[in-house]
Amino acid sequence: MSKNGGDRRGSSGAAKPDAGTVAAVTGRWFWWAATAAGLILRFALLPAGTRHGYLYDHDDFVRWGIQATDHGLATLYQGPPPRSDMQRWTDGRWVTTQRTLDRVCNYPPLSTYLLYASGLAFQAVSDDRLINTLTSRAIFSFWSILGDVLTAWGCAALVARFRPGPAGPWTFLGVLFAPPLWWDSAVWGQMDAIIMAPTVWMLWAMCGRRWLLAGVLYGAAAALKPQAVLFLPVWALAVATARPFWRPLVAAPVAALVVAAASLPYLLHDGFTWFHRSYVENLLHAYTVTTLKAFNLWYVDLLRCDSADSAATWLGVSKDLWGKGFLLAGLAAGFAWTLWRWRHRPQALVLWSGVSLLLLVMLPTRVHERYLVVVTPFLVVTAVLWKRFWPGLLLLAITATAQVSWPSWLTEPAGNWTAFERRLAAGYEAQLAAAPPEHRDRFPSLEEYLEPARKQYQQRRSDNAPFEWLFTALALAGTAAVLTAFVSLRPEPDRPAAAERWGP
Repeated sequence: MSKNGGDRRGSSGAAKPDAGTVAAVTGRWFWWAATAAGLILRFALLPAGTRHGYLYDHDDFVRWGIQATDHGLATLYQGPPPRSDMQRWTDGRWVTTQRTLDRVCNYPPLSTYLLYASGLAFQAVSDDRLINTLTSRAIFSFWSILGDVLTAWGCAALVARFRPGPAGPWTFLGVLFAPPLWWDSAVWGQMDAIIMAPTVWMLWAMCGRRWLLAGVLYGAAAALKPQAVLFLPVWALAVATARPFWRPLVAAPVAALVVAAASLPYLLHDGFTWFHRSYVENLLHAYTVTTLKAFNLWYVDLLRCDSADSAATWLGVSKDLWGKGFLLAGLAAGFAWTLWRWRHRPQALVLWSGVSLLLLVMLPTRVHERYLVVVTPFLVVTAVLWKRFWPGLLLLAITATAQVSWPSWLTEPAGNWTAFERRLAAGYEAQLAAAPPEHRDRFPSLEEYLEPARKQYQQRRSDNAPFEWLFTALALAGTAAVLTAFVSLRPEPDRPAAAERWGP
């Protein structure tokens, strides 16, 4: 046992290096060179983001940053930002336009400080503050790129807790150069890495029973993105396995204190508006669809019926409720299995983190395509520690890359016809009402009016559907492979030196 109480022994009972000794495995030159290569790759890809990235979220981030610098941080949760010019690649040329949709900031307080810092930098280096330029992409993707590096280092440190030698450096390379991660941060311009970094290090602290540090990191994650709620099953396992059980519980008030400290300026200014914008609306009311380009169980249903309405029913029960039931059943079964086989070992937290996050992506409704990116580093760590997880990881990595690059290849997403039909029908009714009564009998029926548009939509869908079925099949096959490895995995017997129960 180490001084801090962490068990530095793996299933073989051999002593393992901690995070501080990871760099000694290959020399500092390796870490500097690998980090530099990872950064060069990401910054080299930033120009691609101006054409292939997800423009609307980037527009939100930049406008929120401009709003914070020009009108003050306190205004972020009160109303949408003013519209700003952005450039868009259309028909082979750049067009300057403005987005017509205005969104009030829905990121938690700690993220707003990052946006504010980026806004200040953008103000300093860009006179026109044009959105979707190399400058705007570099400044507002900086935090995600930094998060990628911290995530890779955290995964290496986590692996080094249980396996000596080159496993840590190889993990660092695997995470740093995983295609879903660098595409998500550098090309798509998303901010998922800012929650991966603190949660990976949180898991590292939990495996060493550093509960106060883990609480601080979890609080930071919750103050950065509401998706920190996805890690509650990992904390539930920590409470169930630690001895005494109350030790992990001290992290709860610590995490709450971090969130409270980050939100204090907003709390004093306009009460709990920040909480409703960041958590309540995001987690409970933001979307009413079965899936948001996530190739999971519900994408099969979407491809089958071409509808993503989560309020639609199966056997009298809404699909949304079915998804919650699938998730609860899956988490309960996985939790019980992990508790039964791994309860006295810190590796249980590593194993359960990847599996529980995967279940949270594949079973419920309302899942974003990017959530599989968050799962990826945890599955990489799992695969490094247990080789049988590699097939599932590779299939899911392919799926995650396809998911976060869908704007580049998915020209007509499934489920769009209902909205098209509604707009066309409204236009038809307007034209019919405006026509003189004596001319109305010349109008085709609504079905005849809709038929050409329906055929065009079906043709566009036929070009995309084979790829959607392929990637959905890969996602389900990868999930099945991970769960099979999870169920079949057995911990090696402890040697006498490592036979102590996990916990103080």
